[in-house]
Amino acid sequence: MFVRLKLEDTLDGLQATISQLDDSKKISGTPLVAIVGDKEEAKQKAKALARSLGCKTYGIVDRTGSK
Repeated sequence: MFVRLKLEDTLDGLQATISQLDDSKKISGTPLVAIVGDKEEAKQKAKALARSLGCKTYGIVDRTGSK
């Protein structure tokens, strides 16, 4: 199991999509989509989900204009 955080700029603000992926990197379950205040908040949510699933790592896909 793997957790992926995807960050995107939208008209409403920073959108974070947190998905669970299986070993073949296919989405497992329903992704969590939320508008967050900043990247750090999104990272904390992804980290919390990864820990709750027993994962030690998670991946980040940053599709925002700023790093």
